[in-house]
Amino acid sequence: MDGEAEDCGTWWTQENNRIIGKWQEAEAIPDVLIRKQRRQQCHSDLFHLVQKLQGLPPTIPALPLELSVVYNMVIIHSNLSGSGFLAEHSVQVEDALRRVVEALGQGDAVGAGLWEKILAADGSLEMTSALHRLAGLRCALWMSSGLLHEAAELFSLLAHTPDLHRRSHKEDDLLPLIRAWTAPPEEPETIRTVQTSSHVKDVLYNAACLLQGVTAMNSADFPRSVVFLQEAAGSLCSSRVLAEIYTCLGCSFYRMGKPQVSLQYWRLALRTDFQCLSALHHSAVLYRHMGDAESELEALALLHTALEDSSADDSSRTMSCPLRTELIVSSSALGGFIRCPTSCEVKYLMARLCLQTRRIDDAVGHYLELMSALQDGCQRQGVCSDPAPLPRVPVIYLEAAAALLEDKRFQDAVTVCSELLDSLCHITAGVVSVDVLGSDREKLNCVLWASSAHLLQGEAHGMLGDHRASVTDYTRSISLLSRVQGGDAGSVDITEYNILGILKSSALLGRGLQFQQMGEDVKALMNAQLSLQVAPGVNSFMVDALWRLGRKKAAACQWRRFQSNKADLHQQWEAIRGDLPLYLSVIGQEGYPMDTSLLKELEDYLQNEKATAPNDTFQALKT
Repeated sequence: MDGEAEDCGTWWTQENNRIIGKWQEAEAIPDVLIRKQRRQQCHSDLFHLVQKLQGLPPTIPALPLELSVVYNMVIIHSNLSGSGFLAEHSVQVEDALRRVVEALGQGDAVGAGLWEKILAADGSLEMTSALHRLAGLRCALWMSSGLLHEAAELFSLLAHTPDLHRRSHKEDDLLPLIRAWTAPPEEPETIRTVQTSSHVKDVLYNAACLLQGVTAMNSADFPRSVVFLQEAAGSLCSSRVLAEIYTCLGCSFYRMGKPQVSLQYWRLALRTDFQCLSALHHSAVLYRHMGDAESELEALALLHTALEDSSADDSSRTMSCPLRTELIVSSSALGGFIRCPTSCEVKYLMARLCLQTRRIDDAVGHYLELMSALQDGCQRQGVCSDPAPLPRVPVIYLEAAAALLEDKRFQDAVTVCSELLDSLCHITAGVVSVDVLGSDREKLNCVLWASSAHLLQGEAHGMLGDHRASVTDYTRSISLLSRVQGGDAGSVDITEYNILGILKSSALLGRGLQFQQMGEDVKALMNAQLSLQVAPGVNSFMVDALWRLGRKKAAACQWRRFQSNKADLHQQWEAIRGDLPLYLSVIGQEGYPMDTSLLKELEDYLQNEKATAPNDTFQALKT
């Protein structure tokens, strides 16, 4: 019987070695699909081998093989899952350990007591090596779940530190404990494994440094995070992880007020791994905060090109070793430090920046491409918060219409606004209260968007010379805004009142200008007066309207008032303009551009009336 058991054990050992050989051969196959199929077959073979081994009572001689096969199976499967380590992997390791305790005849044990009993027992070198490998894997599983304390406790047992396992360990103990761990030598000719204990130790050390660096970043302890991250950068990891470490270092230095050092680390990250797009994303954010629009736009363009390039195979960027830092430190653990916008979000940021910096041709192109991508099902919600993810679709359409207006593509602006209005018409009916939340708050947004769309259409129709259509558009904008009722003073955001007020004032002013073009000067003056009651900054149009009606004395009085308050009006407008959405602020006017002939007539009139206003005032306003 002993001879049969020995023969069976030899066969199982050979089977394990054969499977590991197949795994290593599969790693060299260039075809991704075939490589994946070979990997899956290796895992399936190991799984069935474990079932056979665990179908028999545990024995001391068979345990080194069984533990090694479980070790191989878990690591290989973690590479296939697509999500790294899974809960079932911890269960498989714990089941193997309980069989060790059963074979040793030491009764039931759980948690730390399980390892303490196992490691205290005398065993062969082969058994000790297998246990240390499995212990390293157990620590990797704990660390992947953020359980650094549990990993430190086990490493204190592995390092044979006197009485250290009897005290409570802190996370800061983890690095010196990993360094103190010395795994027994392994015999390569007996039971083959996918990775040696010494290599696992190097990976665990790198992962522990990175995890503690990120923990310090999340606690805003950036000087401490730099220490851990620099230690991680000097230990074993793939180029992908090294680039992510450099990215985190850049974020830490940026929070420490050292933007130039941040840029150096982000450039280093890109040189290390050109697909580390989060470094490019952070660079764009930094350039934006520095006010360097040119560099920000260049970084965003590069980022968008990289995101659109779908030819990169992510699997080619990993190390050949199966247990690596990427499995222990997942992207979710690194949080927003290595996250990146979607291609649609980057396209929007490019469009918005071009519109803000008056690169109108580029802005129009970006907005049209973005709207086309949205219609094709572009991912709407991103995973980063700075720069901001995509706004609501109506906002994108309104900004696109504003850009088309600035580009003098008036009919296209009308078309874009019409598409938006068609999608909002069923929501904007009824009275809306500003101070309520929930569905009415959403309705308020829809009213704001629809009213803005009518305003932009009115502007476009006016530029096309269709003044009656323009008056209709402006009237519809005003009618929608009239449905909005204010709430209690303490419950309404003043910004909302500013936006609604400027929007209504702009619609009244625009309608007044159209009436003026149609020769209906009384209606033009009435709209100018109503606009002035809602928001400042349109006094010059009042002067024009009064002058056209022959009310020259009233026009002169209004002109003097406008000149005396011009600085205050400018400050008020700038303060309000900062609260406006981009699609309103880019077309907003700080006043009405006075005609040079009207200025000359007004100047002559005031001189005849011995007015005191200096002539340089008029010269300044001609610009």
